[in-house]
Amino acid sequence: MGILVDIEGVDAVGKRTQSSLITSWLRSKNINSNSISFPDYKTPIGNEISYYLAGSRDYSPQVGHMLYAINRWEKKNEVENLLVDSDVLIVNRYSASNYAYGTAKGLNLEWLMNLEEGLPRPDLVLVLDALPETLISRREPKDKYEKNLDLQKKVRETYLELSRRLGWRVVNAEQGISATNQLLVTELSKFLAARGIKVRSS
Repeated sequence: MGILVDIEGVDAVGKRTQSSLITSWLRSKNINSNSISFPDYKTPIGNEISYYLAGSRDYSPQVGHMLYAINRWEKKNEVENLLVDSDVLIVNRYSASNYAYGTAKGLNLEWLMNLEEGLPRPDLVLVLDALPETLISRREPKDKYEKNLDLQKKVRETYLELSRRLGWRVVNAEQGISATNQLLVTELSKFLAARGIKVRSS
């Protein structure tokens, strides 16, 4: 069974870019790796999430976060199969997103965690950290979460708080793509070494 690594952070912080770079880096080191992203908008529930984020559905926070969890349940078998086929599986957003965004909106953390109970658990959560106000110009058009700077600030604070409580590793993502990637490589290399997977130097 492979190692599940979750890349997290506020919207537009660079999760997708870094997930791709890390997957490519692992492969360059002859470590069998794959990647997957959430939400997956191609599934029936994922399609509903896209309507929700576009503002076409007016769900309560509870229903919204249930949809995010269900989207992962829709993909549970695929995640498990990828873990069997991989040394390392990189996930762009996973359960930690539900915990951070949900508690930032006032939902109970234990309730949110129960929604995800039974899904494959991450072995390592890496949180990309940057000030949301520095990210506001990225990505157009924006969904309703991305437009809400106050929410993004609260989510960042919540990620940092949960990182302290749950042992997630925070990575400074303020220094650009290359510098951020190097920090991620360092963190992941140390973690893999502790798991008996040596990363050969270039």
